[in-house]
Amino acid sequence: MIRNAILISLTLSSTFSSVAFSAPKEELKIAVNAEFDTIHPIVNTMAAGGLIQDAIMRPLVMIMPDGKPKAVLIKEIPTIENKRAQLFTDKTGTHLKADLEFIDAQWGDGKPVTCKDLEAGWKIGSNELVATPNRDDYANVKDLVIDKANPKKCTIVFDKPAYNFYVSFPRLMPAHLEMPVFEKYKGKVLTYERNSLYSTKITEPGLYNGPYRVSELKQGSHVVLVPNEKFYGKKPYFKKVIFKFILNSTSMEANLMSGNVDMTSSSGMSFDQTLAFDKKVKSQNLPYEVKYVAGSMYAHIELNLDNPILKDLKVRQALNYAFNRAEMAKSFFDGKQPPAIHFATPFDEWYTADPKIVTLYPYSRIKAQRLLDEAGWKMGADGYRYKDGKKMSLTMTNVADNKMNEMIAVYLQNQWKQLGLEVTLKSFPGRVFFGEILRQRKFEMAALTWVESPNMVPLGTMSSTMVPSQENGWSGHNRSGWRNKEVDKLLEQATQEFDSKKRTAIMRKILKAYTDELPQLPSYYRSNTSIIPKGLKGYEMTGHNNSEYLQIENWHF
Repeated sequence: MIRNAILISLTLSSTFSSVAFSAPKEELKIAVNAEFDTIHPIVNTMAAGGLIQDAIMRPLVMIMPDGKPKAVLIKEIPTIENKRAQLFTDKTGTHLKADLEFIDAQWGDGKPVTCKDLEAGWKIGSNELVATPNRDDYANVKDLVIDKANPKKCTIVFDKPAYNFYVSFPRLMPAHLEMPVFEKYKGKVLTYERNSLYSTKITEPGLYNGPYRVSELKQGSHVVLVPNEKFYGKKPYFKKVIFKFILNSTSMEANLMSGNVDMTSSSGMSFDQTLAFDKKVKSQNLPYEVKYVAGSMYAHIELNLDNPILKDLKVRQALNYAFNRAEMAKSFFDGKQPPAIHFATPFDEWYTADPKIVTLYPYSRIKAQRLLDEAGWKMGADGYRYKDGKKMSLTMTNVADNKMNEMIAVYLQNQWKQLGLEVTLKSFPGRVFFGEILRQRKFEMAALTWVESPNMVPLGTMSSTMVPSQENGWSGHNRSGWRNKEVDKLLEQATQEFDSKKRTAIMRKILKAYTDELPQLPSYYRSNTSIIPKGLKGYEMTGHNNSEYLQIENWHF
C-alpha cells in the first residue's frame, strides 16, 4: 500500500512537470463542485448554477466586489437623492416608486431588452405556484407602468419601501419566449419550471443577454458557453468557456494537474484542500495563483423545527453548547475561517459579538449534558439517550462528495455521540439536495451556507411567509420553519428603515431572538477561494452572491 501511494504521488508530480502550462488563448475550462439544478434566474438556488447564470445573464443592478452597487442594464440606479425614486403615501400606506430606463441591450436572438421583460419576470416570480426562493421581492411589487411611447422606460412601484430596493428588482425574463410557456403551464406546482425553455431548450440564444450563451449541456459532465453575438458590452476574450462538473472535490487537484481544467471556481475545492494546494504552488513554483477573499457567507447547520426532537429549545441549545467551533476552525481551516456566532457576518453593519446584545454559547459539554437531562433525555446503558422509550437519533444531510462538509459532519457526529445523540450521515447529489431535499424540507439536519451581499435583511430566510410548502410552490428559504411573529415585524421594519443607525438597532433585536431560539446552529464564516492560471487578468473574486462571473468579459491573458 505504501509503495502504491508513493507511485501515485510520483505520477502526480511528474504530471505537473510534463504539462505544458502555456496559457489557453481561446478556451477556458473551469471546475465546479456541483451540477446545477437549473439556471433559471428566478428559480435557481444553487451556487454552481449562480456562477454560470452570472456569465450568461445580466441583472439591472449588480453589487461590485467592494460592496457598492452599479447600474448594469439600466442607465442609472434610481435613488431618493437623484429624484428617480420617490416615497409617496396613499390610503393603504407609504410606498416607493422608481423610474427606470434600459440601456440598448438585446437578447441573444436580437430581440431588444425592454420593460416587458421586467414585467414578465415579475409575473412569473410572483406566481404562487412557481418555486421562487425570494418570493417577497416579487410580491412586494405593486405595479409596473410601461411608457407607451418608449418600452425601455417604466415606473416600478413597491408596496413596501425598502432602503436597498435596487437589489430587489425582478429578474428579467425574455417575454417573447417565456411568457407563452408560463401562460400554458402556470396552473400546477412545479409544472412551469419543468417546461420552461431554461429546462427544455437551454441552447436557445434568446434566453440570454450576457456576454455568453449556452451552446451545449451534457448532464453529469459539463456545460459549454460561447460568446453571445448580440451582447451589448465588451466582446469577451475567450471563444469557449467550459464548466466541468467535478462532484468529487478530492479529484479537482488531479484535474488541475492533468490539464483537464484550467482553474477552479469559487464553488470548487474545499478550503482545506485549497490551503494544501497553495503550499504546493509556493514550494514547487507551480503556474497557478490561489485567491482568497472573506465574504458575507454564513455556514451553519439547518435544523428542521418540525422534527419532534429538534423543536425542543433545550435540545438545540445543548447541541450548540456541544459544538466546539474554535477547535473546528483551528483544525480544519488553520484559523483562517472564524467560528460563527449568528447569521450576521463581520461585513454587516449590525454584526456584534457583545454578550449584552446577543446570546453566546461557548463550548461546554457539561451545560449540554445538563440541558438534555432537563429535556427528559436520559442516558442509557448503551451510551445513547432515550425518552419515552425512543432513542435520541437524528440524520445529518449533506451534498455528496463535498469533503469539507463531510469532515464537519463526522466531527459533529463524534462530538454529539459523547452527549448520547446518535447521528446518521446521509449525502445526496447537489441537484437532489438543493432541488428536492432542501426545497421540500425533507431533512432533519443539513449542512448549508447562506451567501448574501453585505447589509441585506434576511427576509427570505427568516420570515414566516418564506417557509417552503406545497401550498406556496415550495418557495422561500426559511427551510428550518422558524416562525416568530415579532421577528416578522422586525424584519419588515428593518427593510423599510432608511436610517442605518435605526436599522442596526432593529437588526440587533432580530439577532437576539435568533441566538435565543437557535433555528440554525452557527458553524463558521466562510471565505471564497479559487485557483486560477498565472497570467489571467481582470479576474476579481467577490465574497458575496454577486459573483466574479458578472465581469467575465473582462477576463483575459
